[in-house]
Amino acid sequence: MRLKTPASISAMLLATAILVTGCAGATGNNPGGDAGAHAESDADGSFPVTITHALGEATIDEAPQRVVTLGWAAEDAAVALGVVPIAVPEYTWGADDNGYLPWFRDAVEALGEPLPQTLPSGEVDFEQILTLSPDVILAPYSGISDAEYKRLSDIAPTVAYSEEPWASSWQDLTSTVGKALGRSDEAAELLDSTEAMFEDYAADHPEFAGVNLAYGMGLTDGTSELTLYFPSDPRVEFVEALGFTTPPSVIDFAERSALGSSDSASLELLGDFDDADVFLAWAASEEDKKRTLGNPLVSLWRPVADGKGLVLTDPSLVWATSSPTALNIPWALETVVPQLAELVAR
Repeated sequence: MRLKTPASISAMLLATAILVTGCAGATGNNPGGDAGAHAESDADGSFPVTITHALGEATIDEAPQRVVTLGWAAEDAAVALGVVPIAVPEYTWGADDNGYLPWFRDAVEALGEPLPQTLPSGEVDFEQILTLSPDVILAPYSGISDAEYKRLSDIAPTVAYSEEPWASSWQDLTSTVGKALGRSDEAAELLDSTEAMFEDYAADHPEFAGVNLAYGMGLTDGTSELTLYFPSDPRVEFVEALGFTTPPSVIDFAERSALGSSDSASLELLGDFDDADVFLAWAASEEDKKRTLGNPLVSLWRPVADGKGLVLTDPSLVWATSSPTALNIPWALETVVPQLAELVAR
């Protein structure tokens, strides 16, 4: 699954402006003290380790004990591998008052570790990071610039994105973080168990198999086009792993599009996508949900007219299904699969 960001998707989560601009004003806090002290335990990798990425190389001499993460999702991978960072980005949408997403807080508390400090999500606070004295900085799913990377590398070995800013798969992310932490064996086991979880849910819901699901973004005020996600988007890959299929019309749209993992279709042309059996979308609010399903043109579209339209509005669930990680996938599956089963049964 490719994890895409607002820069590469025509505004993934831009409708909220919360995940993009809202995070920019975040400030750090430290409810828990010095987390991550047990990071070196049970490391199965040998050191030093060198990780090559788009901005250079990071050589990590020994198992890191003080881990800082930047961007999205790296903190999830670390905690899923049993390592609690000392500082992580603060989230302002779908998170609690301290900036932690629910599955992250639950996992850290289950490990018996203090919650880490939080860092501003919309900028790199070099001074705060410097005072933390990290052993490694993990930013494999971020948009740090070359100049920022060089400054961060002066503080500690820094792992940036492998190819493009704000693009990775949860599998690659897990493997990269596992290698950096000396836990490659655990990372491989985690990948296997998470993939098996999808298989188990799919086996429990054979009714999902072969159902054409069109995945979109809810309408915002004044919108006259509906964003549809393509098979390369993590949302679509998430539901396809459960047995759903992407309508041939959407696949054709993707092949004709000059964009990456999504594009917008005029509401007047939704009839071109009538091979969709069900419609699944996310929206930033209940108002946008009502705007979407109640739109005169959308309501005439086959899946919606048949009563098979579902718009997710819970911010945490939107996060987990838009940016899946080995840590949040179990939480997301438990939450969304019953809703999908009810949708198909309508």
